[in-house]
Amino acid sequence: MASKLPKDKSEKIRKLVFLKADEHGLLISGRVENGKFIDSLVDDPEVGGVLSEYMEKEKVRTYIKDGILNAYTKSKKNEILKGNSPINTIQSIYSKHTNIIHKEHDISVCLSDDDEVYVVSSGTYLKWETALRKALELIASKPNLIKKDKTPIICLQIVLINLGITDGDKKLITDALKTIDVSVMFCGT
Repeated sequence: MASKLPKDKSEKIRKLVFLKADEHGLLISGRVENGKFIDSLVDDPEVGGVLSEYMEKEKVRTYIKDGILNAYTKSKKNEILKGNSPINTIQSIYSKHTNIIHKEHDISVCLSDDDEVYVVSSGTYLKWETALRKALELIASKPNLIKKDKTPIICLQIVLINLGITDGDKKLITDALKTIDVSVMFCGT
């Protein structure tokens, strides 16, 4: 067994899994169907077969699920966010014109023409709490964002990359966040 998966094979497997995930409908399928899909990738000679040449058999499923398919989900999330910029989100929710003054990963800090500071943090429906935590951590780590004793306005972009959310779920999240003056923009399907 070789110690490291060569980059060219890794990229080939990644592209193949992304293609198969699109064909399967990974983002719109349920847990059971997706579990079976992952099992089929483990059994696929071009995916699991090749990977098992470079890692122990019991690690192949974890590599596919936590490595390749997580990257797939992130790439789909980023595709959705390309059409939903933080500036457009603020314009849509608050009717304010802003410019991005700082960007870190999935968080943008924007400043409006009237000196309001907005922190827009994005995450998936399943990890919206993480998006909120990251926005709060950014504000806490950058005291210069607090102007005239006014903390930045937080807005979450929650990316919907599967059909597992109902209108009731959206309302519950929106209402809960409204109690702490956080706005939400749902992006995607």
